[in-house]
Amino acid sequence: MRHCLNLLLLSLLGTVSGCAVTLPQPESAQLAPKASAWQTPLPTTSHLAEQQVWWQSWQDPVLNTLLNAAQQANPTLELAEARIREARAKAYATKAYLWPTVGATASGSRSHNTMIAPAQPINAGSVGLDASWEIDLWGGVRTAEKNLLANLSARTIEWQDARASVAAEVANAYVALRAYQALAEIVALDLKSRNHSLQLTQEKEQVGLASPVDVALLDASSADALAQWVETQEGIGMAKQALVALTGWSAQQVNAQLEQGAPRLPQPVGFAMNAVPAIVITQRFDIRVAAENVNMAAAEVGISKVAQLPSLSLFGVISLGQQEVGSLSINGNAWSFGPTLKLPIFNAGRLKSEEAAAVARYDQALAAYQQKVRFAVREVEQTLQQLDGNQRRIAAMQRSVAGYQQQQDASNAMWQAGSASLLDLEVSRRFLLGAQVKQMALQRDQLSLWIALYKAVGGQWPVDGIREEAIVK
Repeated sequence: MRHCLNLLLLSLLGTVSGCAVTLPQPESAQLAPKASAWQTPLPTTSHLAEQQVWWQSWQDPVLNTLLNAAQQANPTLELAEARIREARAKAYATKAYLWPTVGATASGSRSHNTMIAPAQPINAGSVGLDASWEIDLWGGVRTAEKNLLANLSARTIEWQDARASVAAEVANAYVALRAYQALAEIVALDLKSRNHSLQLTQEKEQVGLASPVDVALLDASSADALAQWVETQEGIGMAKQALVALTGWSAQQVNAQLEQGAPRLPQPVGFAMNAVPAIVITQRFDIRVAAENVNMAAAEVGISKVAQLPSLSLFGVISLGQQEVGSLSINGNAWSFGPTLKLPIFNAGRLKSEEAAAVARYDQALAAYQQKVRFAVREVEQTLQQLDGNQRRIAAMQRSVAGYQQQQDASNAMWQAGSASLLDLEVSRRFLLGAQVKQMALQRDQLSLWIALYKAVGGQWPVDGIREEAIVK
């Protein structure tokens, strides 16, 4: 009878262990964006690079050095790495539940009781092994493992996102710095010109060829240019502080690195971009994390279903003991083995409610994924629209600067010849400087928009091999 029961139990285990609860699966129509093509034309530049080597295509050694420095020691990346290690440890810990647990015990005691004759000391000791194994009848452990593996994948994606985000922050700070430096050169030349005009007018006033009003006008104009120059220096200082915080270098190291490059804006370089929104969107880190959140929520639904089903565990004990009373010694061993079957019968609807809550969380995760997809499509479309509009504004502003420069040169020549008033000269100067400032701002915006598009399409940081393998595996 015992052998028959054992065979029946093994047969039952073989049949039931192949059963597993079904997990909810979203339909493909629920995941893909509805748009089959971008509504805004893709941007075009004289040079297109692949995203993996996009930063190198800027051909700016100073920027590349700063980017690599920020990737080496950054608290954001270290935090993401620690989360990966935690998620990996949890995933490995779950796999252990698929195997039996074995423990060893050892005990010893010495006692003396005068109430029992003869009153002699009693020595007792035992050693033993105990083992237990909860059978994964319905795939609950494997479902929990899927949940934690999805969590591990999400944390790894977040680490990759952190790398791209840090690169974008460094690039934006660097672009801002170079824009302020280039603008500072323009303002410094303008300030020098205004100071020279002020000095000449003061000399003319001394001999009666200029009025105090003209001197006051040029003095106010010089002060205005000085204020603009101070503003550019403030912007340079703030951009440098941002680079110090991002790279972890000292201010002296950052300054030394920046001095190796020319104070000019990098030339905008585009990158190849797929025309199919579904392909582009699924590259984004936040979309991939949202997809893993859906997988985690689906696994939680499976776990809640398994909690309502019977569970079977095996338990076994082997014990060796010895007891000594005076000259009498008793040795022996004991063992036991048997299954334990647990069946949830009444829990006041708690398990059903937990399943309903898990299903609701799954629906929330799926809705959050769909919302992120829509937002991602909108973000890419808006960035493409801004790039296109900004490029047109740059072309128009180039014509504006060229025209105001001609007017300024002519007004300056006429003023020196005495055929134009000082007011005419200052008006043309203000028009030219305003156009140059707008042109520089638009060029900076163009680079910033390319960086924003890099982030919007899920731009990848180049794989460096050793570190990537150490984190991902």
